[in-house]
Amino acid sequence: MARKYIRNIGLFFAVWMIVMVIYAIGEKVTSFDYLWKFFLLPALFLGFIAALATFLEQQVRVRNGINWIFLLAAVAVDQGIKAYLFSTEWESLSLTLIEPVFYIEPTHNTRGSYLWVLLKIEQVPHLLNIILFSIIGVAFIEMWRFYVRRKRNSFWINGFIHLFLAGLLANLIDNAFWGGSLDYVTIKPLYTFDLKDLYITLCELFLITELMDNRLLRRTFNMPREESKKLNRDFIRFVKRDLRIGKSKEE
Repeated sequence: MARKYIRNIGLFFAVWMIVMVIYAIGEKVTSFDYLWKFFLLPALFLGFIAALATFLEQQVRVRNGINWIFLLAAVAVDQGIKAYLFSTEWESLSLTLIEPVFYIEPTHNTRGSYLWVLLKIEQVPHLLNIILFSIIGVAFIEMWRFYVRRKRNSFWINGFIHLFLAGLLANLIDNAFWGGSLDYVTIKPLYTFDLKDLYITLCELFLITELMDNRLLRRTFNMPREESKKLNRDFIRFVKRDLRIGKSKEE
């Protein structure tokens, strides 16, 4: 069991470090005072989350389906913070968390997603965001449902879909009601994020943990072509059956 704690903590820690090295090189950050706080403090936080999740894996009974109480609570916290900020003079708000890296400096991302910021796409209609991310959400739900029926419904894959849906629903609400995402935690000089972005980051880490637990990457790369084709056909049939595509309601 101790080995699993060490592996998961190291995994969360390492993924953060790798991604942030890329950011730091891209922005040509060289200050040691900045770098150790930039790398170490969030990595320690994610390591704590990994340890807590590993503990909960042993304590929590994984149930089938969506835990709507958790999902609604997670979205409510995200939206509650934004509702509070929008009720204040958030444009002039600037609070130092940990110099010279972390600050509370809200910005309104009217593009509706950090994806468009990365791609440097300026004008994205909110309706397009809602449609696009709704389609992505349905696709991920179907992949999750297909996976848990064929493989297993583990703590990590269950956590993945709940964190993903919490981030997705928060994003849809942001686009539908706020005119975009109100991000408020700034890591200078790189980016500003909000709670839903943390949900998405954690869901990715949970998915990586599941892939390692079930050795899925090795199995996928070593899968014979015919078996891979059959798996794809099975998934398409599953989606059609699950969504009742091509069938009448009477059937």
